[in-house]
Amino acid sequence: MKYSILEDPRYKHIAEPKSILFQIFSFIFDLYANTVLTFYTPVKVIGRENIPKDQPFIFVSNHNSHMDVALISFAIKKSFNHFGMLAAVDYWFDSLIKRVLTNLIMNLIPISRNSENKTKTISFDETIALCNSFMELDKRNIIIFPEGSRGTSDAILPFRKGAARFAQALKKPIVPIYISGSSKSWPKGKIFMRPCRITINILEPIEPRDYISNNKDEFSLSNIITSHLEKRIKDERIRNKI
Repeated sequence: MKYSILEDPRYKHIAEPKSILFQIFSFIFDLYANTVLTFYTPVKVIGRENIPKDQPFIFVSNHNSHMDVALISFAIKKSFNHFGMLAAVDYWFDSLIKRVLTNLIMNLIPISRNSENKTKTISFDETIALCNSFMELDKRNIIIFPEGSRGTSDAILPFRKGAARFAQALKKPIVPIYISGSSKSWPKGKIFMRPCRITINILEPIEPRDYISNNKDEFSLSNIITSHLEKRIKDERIRNKI
């Protein structure tokens, strides 16, 4: 029988309805986050009309705080359960305890990174298969932070090509987001949030199919999409500074 990543007991929960325990946690988290983001760190959302209707998509945002996923959830008025995030398979899925605990609080989708342990890797196509199955259930979305790590200020680090590669492989639009203020409210290295006004700008979607060209290979297209995506978010940052 041919092996399928979708049947692997370590990962098949990704494409299945969440447990009652997860749903309870998600409800409590959403209630807490919505209260904080309404009264303690008031959030202004611009551009909700740019969110695609009736289809899953990939959110791509600058990343300066642990609160950024909650901010995106708040911005589009969807539950925390509605989002998946990519996570290193050799760290987050390397033990039963980690898999159980993270499954209770987050939707993590495994992806391989450079690792000396080749037994703890999965292929890019397998990650794509899991993403597809995750997104098909209730038209859920994926969040990708292309900078690769949290920044220490409102500065934006150079983008990696991962978001573009996933958008091309999944044939899903990218919705760029610029978040302003989260780095002041909950900066890297701080334990507690501070009161601060936050603005979330949801920009017009980027459709990978608009970049298809007979003269460009997949690598070149990823570079072009990444460059365009980075420029869009950096330009929005500049407009917010004026």
